Amino acid sequence: MTIVAVAGAAAERLVPILHDAEEDDERIRSALRDPSCQAYAALDGDEPVGAAVVRWDDREPSELLYIAVAADRRGTGLGRRIIAAILEELPGHGRELLVGTANCALDNIAFYQQCGFRMHSVKRDFFDYIQPPLREHGILMRDMIVFAYDTGDGSEQPV
Repeated sequence: MTIVAVAGAAAERLVPILHDAEEDDERIRSALRDPSCQAYAALDGDEPVGAAVVRWDDREPSELLYIAVAADRRGTGLGRRIIAAILEELPGHGRELLVGTANCALDNIAFYQQCGFRMHSVKRDFFDYIQPPLREHGILMRDMIVFAYDTGDGSEQPV
């Protein structure tokens, strides 16, 4: 299993996997075309089995826009390996990486904290544009919880 930065056609191959992180494929493609973004592929041989997109910013906190793992590979530690590969690059782009998830995405909330991210802020009513509203775990999707990984605060756990 290797995790590599990809662009162009190789990044386009990641859209079906990233669709689990974002339902709007055009939003994914827009991020993949954005020169400030870098796509990463987790490859089993030549087959993509996981992916992430990061918007690197040397002046502001960088942001993990999307991360997803193929359904048959979830629970194997692959998501943590992708996060670890991204965090290895973080010092070259600043000291803080943000990621947001829905208030009802309990598995995601636990995952980011297990990877060393800490709660940063809440964007209230962020998901109001989704109609009809979605529910997960019986909880209405309303707010975005933003997590931060900060290389300078010394509180992160190893991924």
